Amino acid sequence: MAARPCSNPQARSWYETTPEAIRTTALRNSSLQGAYLIIAARAIGLDCGPNGLQDEAWFEAISPFKQVPAIDDDGYILTESGAILLYVAEKSGKLVPRDLQARSQVYRWLITSLNNIEPFALPVLFADLQGDSNPHMKALRPWHVEILGRFLPTIDRMLKTQPFVTGSDFTVADIAFTCVLREIRKTEILGKYPHIEKYRHRCEERPTFVKVLNAYEDRLGIARGSAR
Repeated sequence: MAARPCSNPQARSWYETTPEAIRTTALRNSSLQGAYLIIAARAIGLDCGPNGLQDEAWFEAISPFKQVPAIDDDGYILTESGAILLYVAEKSGKLVPRDLQARSQVYRWLITSLNNIEPFALPVLFADLQGDSNPHMKALRPWHVEILGRFLPTIDRMLKTQPFVTGSDFTVADIAFTCVLREIRKTEILGKYPHIEKYRHRCEERPTFVKVLNAYEDRLGIARGSAR
């Protein structure tokens, strides 16, 4: 099998001389899970940002796996990006419908993104970033791409007739799905699904997405637009 180029040729240069960035990125940024919460919070008028706490001993009491995101809402502790997204949306009454059945569709598509798409998208990202240094991950890449092909065509057809995954309104399910799609945005995969690509750009062009991506690039010290 011919060697496959890194999906984002610039990405390796962000980390090659900065082992600390590699370590913290593996915990915080590989799928922009911290960004799920940041985007949702800013979309409802709150302000927050990433804070690397995974090496602080006291943080383990808040997050058992010592990962972010985690929130402390007046003593109520919650971890896991999907759970936090839904909590923030439900508490604010924004980014989620009030109708039970419509709200259940938001749950459905958020869970689909994290359970059915990301488990196969993330290994593709890692395979491309690590290249020949991880032959096992590289060998499994075609299988992960094949599995994604079971889900993405259906979603592509759906997005041909509606702007967002649950219909006409942008919800927390779109935040989760767009962040997952970003993991494979530089690969050959999304080129097969034009409606998904238009959807991803539609979501990423929203002001809160732009603001978060700008902050992400600034934190990594990379040129504006590098993480697009």
